[in-house]
Amino acid sequence: MRSMTDSHLQTNFHLKLIELSANPAGFGASELTGYSPEQVRRAAEALVKAGKIVRAKTAAQRVRYFANDVLAKAHIAGQAPARAIHSVAGARARANWKPDAPMHITSKTKIYIAPPLPRDVFRTNTYPQF
Repeated sequence: MRSMTDSHLQTNFHLKLIELSANPAGFGASELTGYSPEQVRRAAEALVKAGKIVRAKTAAQRVRYFANDVLAKAHIAGQAPARAIHSVAGARARANWKPDAPMHITSKTKIYIAPPLPRDVFRTNTYPQF
């Protein structure tokens, strides 16, 4: 197995990643066009391993790459606090109010009354208007 030396990190692609990491927002693996996120991630991780750029976790599953720790910490400090991720699928998705709670209608509340479905509709995704 061949070890990766600094000479292998001098390609135009690696140099472009180093240049992008100097940006105050850094870069993410899915932001570069013309390359798959996996290609970018592998090249960036090789640069991190060589100490040329810094990897910063900005959210639960989001990673950005920066030129140094100062840029990474400044970017993370400027981000809004992460919101909790909630699952909204299936029977577990419930409103956060009681079923018998009174309606709260304001001047900005919009009420839409949908037309009734045709009598013989068994699956609504068969009709694009519904």
